[in-house]
Formats: sequence, structure tokens, C-alpha cells
Amino acid sequence: MAAAVPSLTRPIRVDGIDEKADHGPLTAGARMRIPQDDYLWPFAGRTPLIVLSGVIVLVLVFFNLFPGVDIATSRLFFVERPCAAGVAGVCGSFPLSASPVAGPIREVFQAAPVVLAVLLLLAVIWRALRSRSLSDPFDRAGLGAVAALILGAGVLVNLILKEYWGRPRPVATDLFGGPFPFVPAGHISDYCASNCSFVSGEAAGTFWLVALAALAPRRYRIAALAIAFVTATATAVLRIAFGGHYLSDVTLAALSTLFVFSLIATAVRHFAHRAAAAVEEPPGA
Repeated sequence: MAAAVPSLTRPIRVDGIDEKADHGPLTAGARMRIPQDDYLWPFAGRTPLIVLSGVIVLVLVFFNLFPGVDIATSRLFFVERPCAAGVAGVCGSFPLSASPVAGPIREVFQAAPVVLAVLLLLAVIWRALRSRSLSDPFDRAGLGAVAALILGAGVLVNLILKEYWGRPRPVATDLFGGPFPFVPAGHISDYCASNCSFVSGEAAGTFWLVALAALAPRRYRIAALAIAFVTATATAVLRIAFGGHYLSDVTLAALSTLFVFSLIATAVRHFAHRAAAAVEEPPGA
């Protein structure tokens, strides 16, 4: 009687889900059967990267073809007043910038991403020390989210774009009582020396909350994404209403943050799959 042939497959655990895989190096087909990292949906993968890249290009093109959209949006919040005797040009203000209610709300929104990122990092460190591992998908996603805030809102937006593109803020342009001309989105100028309008640092930070919502359990994730998006949009509207940024500034800031997180999430998923394949490879294979 023929001896029983041992099974050539066994269950492995990838990103918290059991799956069958070939006992040996994963083929391209087998690799596709590995479950997606649940804590990285819907940002990880080629599709979100391609979509976000395309949208960023389209938004830049749109605001350069129709710069009046930026100007018209800011004018919604600008109140023009007669100039004093001997003063030429446009006079007025963005009254919401002096609001005793809107000001504190802006400060809360501004601080929230940093506070949440610190708490998340501490939580991941605590979990890693307890388990002596960073293999848990939540921990990987958490570190990816913190890295996205640092590299996106921190480095790309605040240290590069805002420092070197030189776009004057709406309140600093002659359209709204300032001394400088209007500069379209993405154009480099020398009218602003530092902490300039392109793009919005606060919008980049609060739209990171949308990325953070990807760490919510799947059953609550849609609701978490919606709440984060509404909160981030409110911050963006306040920045326009205060005369600090144009619509293009906050839109491109949001897209930049989401693109950076998508890039990091895709990398995290890729290395998680490679690690799973290495674990499954038998000795001497």
C-alpha cells in the first residue's frame, strides 16, 4: 500500500490572515494570493499611486489654465473697504482671521496631527517592546503613518515647497491689499522669502488624518475616513478664509500628503510580502 504523501502546503499568517501558500519560493501567482495588509487599505498599491500622481498633475494644470479660480475663491472671504486718503490700490481684510472662535479652532486642528503622531509612535514602541517584534501589521502601518507625516507635511511641504517656491500668500498680494503680484500655483518666484503660500502646511498636516484613519478597524474605516476628511477640509477652508492660502495651495497640500503616505504604504506592503516569502522558503531551497 502506497505511503501517504505529505502535504506540500501549509498555512502561513500574513498581515493577520491565514492563507495557503506553496512550500517554497513564492511565484508571482502565489504572491498575488497573499492578503493585502488590512491596515494599509485603501492607500497601498500601484493604483492609488498612479491615481494620486495623475490627480496632482491635473490639479496643477487646472489652476494654471484657470488662475481666476484661486482668486475668486479667496475673494469670497475678503471684505473690501475704502482706502484712507492718499492710499492707492485695494484695501480691506479677511475678517475671519480675527475671529475669536475660528482662531482657537485653527490652533486645535494645527496641533492635532502632531499630538496624534506622537501618541501613535509611543503606542507602537510600547507594543514592540512587549512583543519584541515589529511584525504586527498595525505596528508596521503605524510607523508608516508617522513617517508619512514627517516626510510629507514635514520635509516635502514645510522644508522644501514652502521655503523655496516663494509664492506670496493672498493677504500679501495687491489683489487683497498687499504689495506683491499674484503668482499662479507651482510657479517659483522671489516675492516671498520663507514660509510662503505654496503649499499649505496646515492642510498637509490635517489631511494626514485621512491617512491615519487607515489604521481604524475595517468595519469602522469608512466612517473614520469620512470624519478625517471633513476635519481636514474644514482646516483647508479656514486657511483660505484667513487669507493665508489659495484653494490650489490646500488642494495640492492634501494630495501631497496622501501621495507620500501611499508611497510609504506601498513600500511597507512590498517588504511585508517579501518577508512572508522568505519565511516560507524551506532551508536549502
